Amino acid sequence: MSSILSSLRALLSSIVGLVASVLQTIAHLFTSALNLVVSGVEAVFGLFGTLGRDAFDLVSGLVGFLLGNIVIIGVLVAAFVGYTVFQQRQGKSVSGKKVA
Repeated sequence: MSSILSSLRALLSSIVGLVASVLQTIAHLFTSALNLVVSGVEAVFGLFGTLGRDAFDLVSGLVGFLLGNIVIIGVLVAAFVGYTVFQQRQGKSVSGKKVA
């Protein structure tokens, strides 16, 4: 009789352990799914933060380039304007056709 009771206790203990393990697995599943969603949202915010920072770096680099080469750019623009005015005074357009 004692062995039947100990066997039943072991069976019930195993069933309780099985149910506890199943419930623990379900809890881990929901926790993992929640962590996946949170990580996805963090990744999207990180992407937009990096995109904004990179766009700012691009614009600041372009402004730095223009300011660093302002004299050369000014000389090129002045030469183009001077050439255009010269061509117009000669009676030609910039495309090479005569102006009426």
